[in-house]
Amino acid sequence: MNDDIKRFIHQYIDLSDQLISIFENLVTYTELEPNEIFTKQGEYPTDFFIIKTGIIRSFLVNENGIENTRAFFTSGDVSGATASMMLNAPSDANYQALTNVTGYKGNFFDLLDLTKKQHEFSLFYLKVLEGAFLKAEDLLLNISSLSSTERYLALKERIPNINNLITQKYIASYLNITPVQLSRIKKKLLSE
Repeated sequence: MNDDIKRFIHQYIDLSDQLISIFENLVTYTELEPNEIFTKQGEYPTDFFIIKTGIIRSFLVNENGIENTRAFFTSGDVSGATASMMLNAPSDANYQALTNVTGYKGNFFDLLDLTKKQHEFSLFYLKVLEGAFLKAEDLLLNISSLSSTERYLALKERIPNINNLITQKYIASYLNITPVQLSRIKKKLLSE
């Protein structure tokens, strides 16, 4: 039995080893290279990605060609255009590996079929969706109530070594500020 998969599932729900083995057959170990796009904006995605190591970002490209980072996904997170798959609609965002990423890729629609056959997988699916909802709520709260400095500190708390892992332009984009503003924030924090 794969310990990675077992740990991932157990962060949401306790399933028997037999059910974990069924889920293991649904996913395949996958490695992504830095800058590799996992899902492209406008595509009809079919796969989700469980991250073991590394960072994936979701981002939009506006009409002027400027990229806006929406979210970072790290170890233990599920990444992918879930809303698009739920609605059977094209993805409104791109999903890109920012570092070497290892994890497990699975077909979303196969997972849905599994939820119809096994009640325990319905509960697992619900728990994963609840977790994603709570993270989205937290992100919205941060965006609407925190200053850019406070958002940067919250990001550093969540991903302590982020400055050593990805370029500053992605961090600034996530914070909805320019790289120059990010440099000022970091300089000010160092002087305090």
